[in-house]
Amino acid sequence: MKKSAWAVLAVLLLAAAAGLADDRPRFGPPPPRAETPTLQPGPVYVWVPGYWKWAGINYEWVDGRWTVGKKGKVWVPGVWEQAGARWAWKPGRWVDPAAEARAQAKAKAKAEAKAAKEAAKAAKRDAKKAGQS
Repeated sequence: MKKSAWAVLAVLLLAAAAGLADDRPRFGPPPPRAETPTLQPGPVYVWVPGYWKWAGINYEWVDGRWTVGKKGKVWVPGVWEQAGARWAWKPGRWVDPAAEARAQAKAKAKAEAKAAKEAAKAAKRDAKKAGQS
């Protein structure tokens, strides 16, 4: 009887611990570790820096490594971004520098257009209030 009670208790504790583990952490990662890359294995290799990986209840460091580069692409490291009360990992990726520059310019233009539209709305609202006074 005692053995089965301990077994049930162990299962309940494991279930509770599994419930605490989450794929999206509630707190940000520690600062990145300073890494010194080893000797480059060859001219086609690119250093991919290490990063903090969420392991369910805490962060684990993944060491940086050399990897074969992709022709015409550059490596953009992954980042942790806060999304509300949680943190989300956006993995690193290979990008075409020219395409990335175009995408950033497009995003900047879109943000500037949105800001101009909001400013125009605010000016119109202020003029309407001033006319009512």
